[in-house]
Amino acid sequence: MTSRIQCFLKDEKGAAALEMAMLAPAFLTLLLGIFQGGLLVFTQASLHYAVHKSVRCVALQDVCPSPASYYLGTGAAPEFTPAQEPCGRALTATVSYTFTVLLYHKEILLSAKACFPNIRGS
Repeated sequence: MTSRIQCFLKDEKGAAALEMAMLAPAFLTLLLGIFQGGLLVFTQASLHYAVHKSVRCVALQDVCPSPASYYLGTGAAPEFTPAQEPCGRALTATVSYTFTVLLYHKEILLSAKACFPNIRGS
């Protein structure tokens, strides 16, 4: 009977499967976190681009449908707040981004601000 127990304890079959089962959840969580982080950075960059293009459109008084038309991200359009500042025309935008990795949900507010000088007067 003891030889069977010793034989069972020395057997290494299935060790790789067990290691994979132990490490896979942590690895997949890390991988999904990296993807979500990249999406967060892309959303911030597209918001900054949208604000820059929109404030340029407002300052030059070009024909543009709306400041939100330059927004490249998906989901709800950001809220644009135009203002007159010493630098010229300023525009601030904020958008809510939900950071989700498996069961973890965190809402992050992203914002961008740009200022463009008045070229054609006010």
